[in-house]
Amino acid sequence: MHHFGLLLSAAALAACACQSVASDRLRFDGVPLESAEILVEHVEVNPAGQLKLDLGPQGQVTISPWPSALPGQLRAQYVTLRQTAHPAGPVQSLLLRTAGGKEPWLTLVANGGLNWGLLPGIRLRGTTGGVKITGLKIEISVTPGKDVKFRDAAMHCWQFGLLAVRQPPVMKGIAQEGEPRADWYLRADVEC
Repeated sequence: MHHFGLLLSAAALAACACQSVASDRLRFDGVPLESAEILVEHVEVNPAGQLKLDLGPQGQVTISPWPSALPGQLRAQYVTLRQTAHPAGPVQSLLLRTAGGKEPWLTLVANGGLNWGLLPGIRLRGTTGGVKITGLKIEISVTPGKDVKFRDAAMHCWQFGLLAVRQPPVMKGIAQEGEPRADWYLRADVEC
C-alpha cells in the first residue's frame, strides 16, 4: 500500500508540473476580430508579468506571460493585433511601432508555424535538426530561451527569441494539424 501512495504522490506532482508548463504558454486574451492599428499612450507590464493594452471601444487585451527579455515599460506605441484561425488553434500576433516610427520594432507571435517569413528573404524553419533561421549567409539554430542576434542584408541588427515550441495535441478520430507550433519574438531596436 505504501508504494501505491508514493505513486499517487508522484502522479500528483507530475500533473502540477504539466499544468505549470502549460500555463507558461504565450497567450493573447481579448484580441479584437478586426485588425487595426491603435495608438496606446502608455504600455506597462504588471507585477504578474502581463501586458494589458486598453484599446478603448475595442476592449482590453492581455498578453501573458510577457517575455522578460522585452521592455516592461514603453511610451506611446502604435499597436497592431491580429488573430488568424488555424486548425491547431489561432495564430496571434502583436506588432509595436513607436509613435514616430515607420516600421514595427517588435513582432510577437503566439502559436505560429515553423515556416514563417521573419523579414524579406529570412525565414523561421522547422527542420529535422531543430528550428533554424534561414536566408542568412549562415543558418542560425535557435532554441527556446536563448536569444540570438543577426544582421539582415541591409546590415540592420535584429534579436530573435524562440519562447516555446510544441506539438499540437492529438485527438483520436479527428484530423489534426501535425506541424509544430511556436511562440517567438523579433525585435529591431538592438545592437549587434
